[in-house]
Amino acid sequence: MSDYSDTLSEIHEDSGTQFNISFDGVPEAVLDQVTPKEVMLGESLLTPGLQTSVKFDSYLHTAIVKNFDNLKNSVMFINIDKPNLRDWGFSQSTMDVTQRVYRLDSRHLINNNNERFTLRACDDTQLTDPATLVSKSWKCTAPSDIVSEVLQGCAGAKMVDIEFADYPRDYIAENIHPFQVVSQQAGFALAGGTDPSFVHYMTYGEEGDGPTHHFRSLKTLCDQSPIREYTFNELNNAISDPRSILTYSFPCDFDLMSDILNGIDVDGRDINSLILFDPINKAFSLFNEQFNLFGCGIGSGVMKMAISNQNTYQQQDMCPDFAKEYLLKRQARMSLLDTNKIALRMTVPFNPELHAGKTIEVSLFNKETRPAPEKNYGSGTYLILHMFHHIIQGGLATTTLDCVASTVGRGIV
Repeated sequence: MSDYSDTLSEIHEDSGTQFNISFDGVPEAVLDQVTPKEVMLGESLLTPGLQTSVKFDSYLHTAIVKNFDNLKNSVMFINIDKPNLRDWGFSQSTMDVTQRVYRLDSRHLINNNNERFTLRACDDTQLTDPATLVSKSWKCTAPSDIVSEVLQGCAGAKMVDIEFADYPRDYIAENIHPFQVVSQQAGFALAGGTDPSFVHYMTYGEEGDGPTHHFRSLKTLCDQSPIREYTFNELNNAISDPRSILTYSFPCDFDLMSDILNGIDVDGRDINSLILFDPINKAFSLFNEQFNLFGCGIGSGVMKMAISNQNTYQQQDMCPDFAKEYLLKRQARMSLLDTNKIALRMTVPFNPELHAGKTIEVSLFNKETRPAPEKNYGSGTYLILHMFHHIIQGGLATTTLDCVASTVGRGIV
């Protein structure tokens, strides 16, 4: 295999969108008459990885037969540039992506002379994680410290964004993968000592940064200031305006039944109750029983039970596990990110500033209110849950956003 690096480009001057793709260490013959057709880049708060794929068309009858196995484990560089964003005063108009190719699929004929295939690529940490196991114990260590050590020391993450999480606790990783360790830490990490809403996700990175692993709580994510305001105007929703909403829908505005099933009543109060059992002293402890319905026994409609060292941690020379803090609310917090809880789905012009975990402001104006138009129902601040960039041959570049209401930071759909 040579050090040859070829560049494949598609440019469309009218839309102002350009993308270039190159590979490191791939023989020239493999890339001969290979043309990129679509670039797809995805991020999600529910996925500790990045979703990168590129569709290519390849001419079959070249002088040297191509061996696409040479693309496996190669490094793919993607540069996307939308110069007209600078004309609108945006500070970032480019996006650079470096990913490792791990899969070639969907290869098929499109005519007698050409075939089409898809290359899928990922961050190096997504390949390191399944190849690595963690067997280690920590004594009275904060979840955020364990996450930092595992992501950087075991998974090889170069860029991390880790929010401090309470409380220090004893923990043993029993021969599991690094991302599984992080997932377990997210299960009992607390923001501000009370909010169990931590998630582990990845983004392609801010301008100048590389791919970044995040360990953040919904509470602090929703407290961020919106990075952009988007407005729908049927008279001017052109893709040339980076502030416009091209299409939008509201899959779920509210769901009281789901809130109650997950322990939140109509007033936003926590109606979970919890029984903890300490096997050392054989004691049961009941928490949050004040929402019990008269005459219907102890507890509430959403009852949980767990083993805890809450009463005997000192005699066991351990840190308390604080199960009474995270078990009451963790399920309810995570259920707010379910697919059927998507509050807003919209398509906007491509913008490299957009990332999962950022907040945006959405304005839908009422044309009939005077003297100044008021905002219609559905306007407000939203947290980006899933995000998908789609750039196709010819320069059309859009971003699809699945968002949840910023109220998820308070535990409400």
